[in-house]
Amino acid sequence: PCKHSVEKKTMTNPTTVIEIYPDTTEVNDYYLWSIFNFVYLNFCCLGFIALAYSLKVRDKKLLNDLNGAVEDAKTARLFNITSSALATFCIILIFIFLRYPLTDY
Repeated sequence: PCKHSVEKKTMTNPTTVIEIYPDTTEVNDYYLWSIFNFVYLNFCCLGFIALAYSLKVRDKKLLNDLNGAVEDAKTARLFNITSSALATFCIILIFIFLRYPLTDY
């Protein structure tokens, strides 16, 4: 008899692993709104910052980083809202001063 330990050869069943990623298409990237703000309403470069975050959202969606994409989407939306509101406020002020100019300096 052999004193060496005998290795048992066991046959394992092959398994298939399927990774299911969450649906990242539901994360809005606000890309068109960011481009509009960047081109037309770029108040203090806020439109550019919103565009940068929108592009980050698209990149993170491709990498299946859902949490990062959602956070950057919130930031892009915040910059878009701020840029739109401030630019609209300035445009309204310009129209008011054009309609009622200050005659007394």
